[in-house]
Amino acid sequence: MEIDTGNTGIVSREQFVAHRMKAFDQLDSDKDGLLSRVEFAKLAEPPFAPPPPDPATLGRRRALYDQQFSAIDTNDDGRVSRTEFQTSAALSFREADLDGDGRVTREEALLVERLAETERQKVRTEHCRTNVDCNGDGVIDLEEFVNFETARMMERLDTDKDGKITLQTFLVLAGPTANVPGQPTYQQRRDQVAQRFNEIDANKNGVIDATEMRVWATGIFRRLDLDGDGKINPSEWEIASTTPITRPPPATPPATTPKTPPPAGKPTAAKPGPGPVKPPPPPPPQPGGLQPGTPLR
Repeated sequence: MEIDTGNTGIVSREQFVAHRMKAFDQLDSDKDGLLSRVEFAKLAEPPFAPPPPDPATLGRRRALYDQQFSAIDTNDDGRVSRTEFQTSAALSFREADLDGDGRVTREEALLVERLAETERQKVRTEHCRTNVDCNGDGVIDLEEFVNFETARMMERLDTDKDGKITLQTFLVLAGPTANVPGQPTYQQRRDQVAQRFNEIDANKNGVIDATEMRVWATGIFRRLDLDGDGKINPSEWEIASTTPITRPPPATPPATTPKTPPPAGKPTAAKPGPGPVKPPPPPPPQPGGLQPGTPLR
């Protein structure tokens, strides 16, 4: 332990608090005896913490210390006094002193760190489960998108947790059975979802597994990454989430009228035939079905 200057494997309460107060003095850059949020946030950077591997990691650290600042600032005046900082250090020591004997052993310190890391990992996992921008850098890369969408769809549709999604469970995405005037019928939505299932089921074995879902999500990512830079920026995500997808009304066959033959002796110019007709995009999902911005649009 860094605090254990005598290398005895034991740290007293006094040693622990004194070590924390040294950090206070280092953070108090203007030497006014108080720490502002900006000063306190320096705990996220060297020499108080190892160099962050990327800006997103630094951002998460700063957010964590911002929360701690609010907890330590007990009188809510926007500053942390020496007394508040010292009280916080004493509480941290009490948490680390698992057997309450007034000392923190190396084993207790290691156990507390493991417990803290486990808790941090749980927080990170929950954050990534609900936020597609897992690392918080403001853009969505391929790994984030594929992991998020695959986990989300498997969590929702793999009801028996066997790692596979059947057509029957996939049809939940068709939404409610009620038909809304002016909108695709339930049968139309069901047919659309069934078609999508067959597209994702690459090996045609009647089920979708996580690998097939990841392949599908990768293809969707390529479509949403409009500028092809390998990242979905906020503008691209907004377009994906809000652009309506509508099916044009079916064409009504024109009424047949007798054609007037061309005048005799005058050649008829050949008219170019119609070009290839692109199939219309699928209708938008109904409430309770697919949500805007999801890969299964």
